[in-house]
Amino acid sequence: MGFLVTRTLAADEREILNLAVAPDFRRKGVARGLFDSAFEGFRGGVFLEVRESNRVAQKFYKSLGFKELSKRRGYYDSPPETAIVMKFYSC
Repeated sequence: MGFLVTRTLAADEREILNLAVAPDFRRKGVARGLFDSAFEGFRGGVFLEVRESNRVAQKFYKSLGFKELSKRRGYYDSPPETAIVMKFYSC
């Protein structure tokens, strides 16, 4: 149905590297369930980059509480695109 890849940067800091859900399972709570499961009990900051054109993902992350921090021009290849850096803080 989907997967979530994260890495720990510090005791109170993690990064989402990839979150994907198969088309037939989108908009059914799978991504939210993966996020909730991965970060259950975690206290600290969670960072990610998302393509500037990926409005659906940006809206999803904002619904979780992520805020836009900055942009990284030329971050993505194939096709070249700006990344939006987002952060969520769980306390």
